[in-house]
Amino acid sequence: MHEFIKQEEKNILKGIAKPPRGSLGEILAEFNPELIIGHPTFHCEDNIGSLVSRDLEGARKVFAGNRVAVIIADGTYNDKSNDTSNIEAVIAGAKKTLDGFTGAERENVLVYAGPHEGYDSAHFSPGKGNAFKMIFEEMGPTKAKAILLLDGDLHNDMTPWQRVYKKVIEYHENNHPDENFFVTARYARHFVDASLTRNVVGPLTTLMGSYVPGGISGDIMLSAGAVAKERNANWTDARRNYGTDISTTFDNIADPSTRIYEVYLGAKLHDVTDDAKLSIMPGQVIGAALERILYYEDLDKRITNRLENDVPLEEIIIWDSDQTNIDFINPGTTNVFNIDAKRKALATKLDNFKDDIKKVLRSASYEEIISNHKILIDSINSKSEKIVLMSIPQERWIELLYEVMGYVMATRDIESSKKALNYLYTAAFVEFCGEKLKELGYTTLSAVHGVQENLGIIDSKAKTFYTENVDMVVKKLALNFYRGRSRILDRIREIT
Repeated sequence: MHEFIKQEEKNILKGIAKPPRGSLGEILAEFNPELIIGHPTFHCEDNIGSLVSRDLEGARKVFAGNRVAVIIADGTYNDKSNDTSNIEAVIAGAKKTLDGFTGAERENVLVYAGPHEGYDSAHFSPGKGNAFKMIFEEMGPTKAKAILLLDGDLHNDMTPWQRVYKKVIEYHENNHPDENFFVTARYARHFVDASLTRNVVGPLTTLMGSYVPGGISGDIMLSAGAVAKERNANWTDARRNYGTDISTTFDNIADPSTRIYEVYLGAKLHDVTDDAKLSIMPGQVIGAALERILYYEDLDKRITNRLENDVPLEEIIIWDSDQTNIDFINPGTTNVFNIDAKRKALATKLDNFKDDIKKVLRSASYEEIISNHKILIDSINSKSEKIVLMSIPQERWIELLYEVMGYVMATRDIESSKKALNYLYTAAFVEFCGEKLKELGYTTLSAVHGVQENLGIIDSKAKTFYTENVDMVVKKLALNFYRGRSRILDRIREIT
């Protein structure tokens, strides 16, 4: 056993030091998995042990007779924190589960949990992408057909999901054996969740050639060939952090030798996060998306070609509930959306983004933002009960996105563009949430205060609401953006 890896029990391994490149890969190659399941983790200690247990139970049922390795690349443990809680939770969950396996079943699974800090140390960035990079590289020496990457906070039963992914592998091998595959998930997500996916990533995937609504779902599967291209990709700082999902998605959309699949998985049951909070994470995702768009524009002018010509979106392979045999699941309730905190952030943090917004937008649009901001502040100061936000509904958001994309394509100024978009998309998403609240009958601030600690849709209305008032609205946003994409050219011409 390698110096930095300790064997806890048979086929249960723990990383105990900074991981030197290739050591885990040697162990994986010797184990010879057909499928690798990877989880990046950061403070998932309350869930990751259970999730690994669900991974293993699914593998026993779905991949019986096949070898499956479960790899946890943990970001909680590092030199400063010495926090091994995620790693210990994985080991405990694996031990408890594998105690119930037969000898033959146990031979077919391997679990590794260890830190990713220090991996590829010359370029280290302590983020999700660094965890992915470690898993991608250590998969290299194996003959695994695919890698399944899943967020560490999932509460879903993994068995139905694994059945879908296995079905995709078999379908692809039978129908497109000479191509790679990239599988993204579509599921019901709480209407205050997935702010970047819905407002930024979905529309921008259309400029790459396909509408992929799950662009940064976090739960994806790549064929071995697609992973090989990831290993050779340009890993910018954003990609090594939160920009990893969108970079991978855009690269696979751009690759003509890769089939894109979108599979319906019911609901993403996880710790709903608040991405629309004017923090560093949205900027990294947006910056990575813009970097990839400019990269492919410089490579072969493919973005300009789509802006100038009547080019239809390329079809991806979509498996709905009928193909996956997974029914709608209500995403449940959350307390992450606080209407007062959202309004306060939009009111008080504009100054951090104002110069970039002024630089990127047309002067009339900038003045509109300033005017709407004053109206919001006046509403807050007057303690009005009206739900006043920044007045950026879907149609206006599309126009602002055209202006920003025209600016960044004309100037290559990613930094100003991502900062401007960080504020503007947040304002647009909060507007979207405000519209959903009003549709549910919560038309005053007091009404929202009464439900926001336990915000959700009752089961009898959830499927219709999420299908018609969320999914269809978000899809319409992306397709309408693509339909009017020539307006990006108008902005480019103004600047150049």
